Amino acid sequence: MLKFCALLGMGCLALCLQAQAQEADWAALAELPPATATADLAAGATPARLGAALAGAWRGSLTYRDYGSGKRVVLPTSASVTVAADATLEVGFIYDDGPGKTVRSNDTWALSADGHSLRMKRDQLDVSDYRAGTGADLLLVVLGTGTENGTPVQVRMVVLRRGDALTISRATQQPDQAWLLRHRYAFTLERPGASDR
Repeated sequence: MLKFCALLGMGCLALCLQAQAQEADWAALAELPPATATADLAAGATPARLGAALAGAWRGSLTYRDYGSGKRVVLPTSASVTVAADATLEVGFIYDDGPGKTVRSNDTWALSADGHSLRMKRDQLDVSDYRAGTGADLLLVVLGTGTENGTPVQVRMVVLRRGDALTISRATQQPDQAWLLRHRYAFTLERPGASDR
């Protein structure tokens, strides 16, 4: 019996340590990408460059923190980004929330001509960093304000394209608190004919 209890205790400890490690990894994602990861990207990107980097069909997942329980939820997600004549981006998301539970949402992103602000359906955010590299590689960091459960928060969104990989993360910060990652999209570009190979 004592041996069983010891094994049970070790199993619980392992699960606890694993959960702590996962939470630490999640917390680390709330930070900005390290400078070494984006050192090759140069300032001076344009609205047209943003459209060129994001246009297309994307497939991956959305990981978000539930506002009520604080637990993380992962949903298979696809996205489609099209560029209008005025360089506004039409962004559509499709979430697979279980059998028969497909959820769709749409947004518009408009980067100002001077590259200083990003207008979305619900947010007007200031550009903190915007750089581009070879190919479609790009980093966009925008900052603003919002509310969470009636509490004013700072908002930070980071868009990072590297090769065929795209991540979009949103973190919030309450007064005198650390940044808290709210959600993160992780996508791979769907290239025509790739599934036929």
